[in-house]
Amino acid sequence: ALMVAALFVFVVRPAINDTTDRAFDSADRALGDYLSPASFAAVVTRVKRELGPGAELLDLTVSRQGGGNVKYRTGDRAAGLQWRPGHAGLDPVKVTLVGSGKLADNVFPIAKLDPTASAKLAAAVRSETGPGFEAQTMTLSLNPATGKVQWTVTGESDGRALVFTAKSDATGVKQVG
Repeated sequence: ALMVAALFVFVVRPAINDTTDRAFDSADRALGDYLSPASFAAVVTRVKRELGPGAELLDLTVSRQGGGNVKYRTGDRAAGLQWRPGHAGLDPVKVTLVGSGKLADNVFPIAKLDPTASAKLAAAVRSETGPGFEAQTMTLSLNPATGKVQWTVTGESDGRALVFTAKSDATGVKQVG
């Protein structure tokens, strides 16, 4: 669990920084919404094709305007891929693990990654908040407290920042912040 938390703290992920999302100029925004069902499904398909059906993930994060990244296990090490506005394809990124935990205890099967998850999560969260909610990021990762795979969705509604969690199948949505 410490290793997963350290990944969030120490791995540079500028594509998922909400402040950076707001700072993108109109040219970058014209490239599309990475959380739209079509864009999200395309990214998931590319990631699954690149990593293969037996891959083990540490996490996957997608932001509305900034692209995203996936961190995965490769033997006894971790590696990553990122995608971003204005660039086609998946680029390798370095992943540094910090902490005393074992990599094998912090991964989950790529099969948990559903190409329809963004649509399911958006619908489930909007049923809780109403139509004004706009998701900014969606992250699939292990919950450090329970060890279960879950989604974390951040976004805004009526000027308020909100955070939700859901099971890996996009059910059981709960507001946590």
